[in-house]
Amino acid sequence: MIMIMKPIFVILLFVWALTGYGQNLHNHATIYIGASGVLYVSGDLTNNGLIVNNGDMQVGGAWTNNNQYDAGTGKITFNSNLPQIVNHNDQSFSRLTISGGGQKFFLANITIEDELVLNSGTLVSQNDAILFFSDGVTISDASDQSHIVGPVQHSGSGNKLFPIGNGSVYLPVQVNSIPSNAEVRVSTTELNGSTTLLKSNSLKNISDQRYFTLNVISGSLGDATLTLPVKNENSLSDMQSLVVAQALALHDPFASLGKSSVSGSLSDGSVTSELPLTGILFAIASADLSGIMVFNAVAPNGHEPNRYMRIANLPAPNKVSVYNRWGDKVYEIENYDDTISGKRFEGIATNGNELPPGNYFYKIEIGNSSPITGFLSLRR
Repeated sequence: MIMIMKPIFVILLFVWALTGYGQNLHNHATIYIGASGVLYVSGDLTNNGLIVNNGDMQVGGAWTNNNQYDAGTGKITFNSNLPQIVNHNDQSFSRLTISGGGQKFFLANITIEDELVLNSGTLVSQNDAILFFSDGVTISDASDQSHIVGPVQHSGSGNKLFPIGNGSVYLPVQVNSIPSNAEVRVSTTELNGSTTLLKSNSLKNISDQRYFTLNVISGSLGDATLTLPVKNENSLSDMQSLVVAQALALHDPFASLGKSSVSGSLSDGSVTSELPLTGILFAIASADLSGIMVFNAVAPNGHEPNRYMRIANLPAPNKVSVYNRWGDKVYEIENYDDTISGKRFEGIATNGNELPPGNYFYKIEIGNSSPITGFLSLRR
C-alpha cells in the first residue's frame, strides 16, 4: 500500500514514478491520497488496483481505470494541452477539473458528484458516453474554451444548467423550475447545412445553426421552461421576435413555445420559452408576433396555460379543425376563441369523446386566405 499523507511523500512517489516508468504510473496495489496529499503524474496513469482519493490527483496523460477508484472527497485534474484519454470505467468523480486547453475524450459514462470546474479544454464524449450530474453539483467557469461536447444528464429538481457546446462555441442550456426529482438529458446537434428544420406557419424563420434534444429519462418536467442559447443566429429577424420552438421528431414541423424573456444579441444571447415543454427537439426561431401564432402543446389534465390549444391574434370569422394521424377530422368549430371553454380545443372531439394522447394536425381557415396548418401534441 502506498500512503500519501504529506507533500514530501508526494515528491518521493513522483520521483519513483519517473525512475521506474518514465513519466507514467501503473498501479497494481492500493494508493491512498490523504486530505493534504497530491499525486501528480505527468504522463499516463493506469489503475489496476485501488485508488482512494481524499486529496488532489493531477494527470497529464491518459487515465485508464481498470479496477476501482474511490472518489472520496478528493479532486482530479486533467491538465494537458494535448488530447487526453479518460477511461473511467463508468465510475464517479467527486470533483473534476478540466484545464490545460486540450481535448479530454471520455470513453465511458462518468458521474460527477460534487463539482465540475471547466477552466480550459473540452470534455468530449466518445462511444456515446454520457456525463451524469448528481443533484446539487456545482458547475463553474464554462466558456467557448471549456465545455462538454456530448450528452449531459442531470438528476434532481429546480434549475439545471447543461454546460454543452460544439467544441468551439459554448451553448449553455438551462431547464427551469423542474418541480420534482427527475432525470433529464440534453445534447445539441449542429446542422452544418446538411439538414433544414421544418417550421409551422406560426414561424417566420428557424435556426440554420443547430437544434437541441431533451429527453426526460424519469420523473416529470411539469411546467418547466427552457432557456436556449442564441449564437450566431444571423439568419433570424431580430431578438424581440425570437421564440423557443419544439418538435416531436426531426421531420415534424417545429412550432412556437413563445418566449418569456430574451437577452443579448443574435450573435450572443438567450431566449426562454413561455409555455411548458412537451416536445423532444428544440430550436431558436423567429415568430411573426403581429400575426397568428399557434401554441401546439395541449395537456388537458396538466397545468395552465397548456390545458387547451392557444391561438394568438386569431381574427373572426374563422374555422379551426383538428385531424388525427389517419386524416380523420375529430374536431371542428366556427369562430374559435381560446378564452372561452367550449369554444376551444381541450382534447375533446366534436362528438364529446375524449381523444387519446398522440400527434394531431390542425387547420385554421380565415376568409379566402390560404389555410394555416401544423401539428399539435396532445398529452394526458
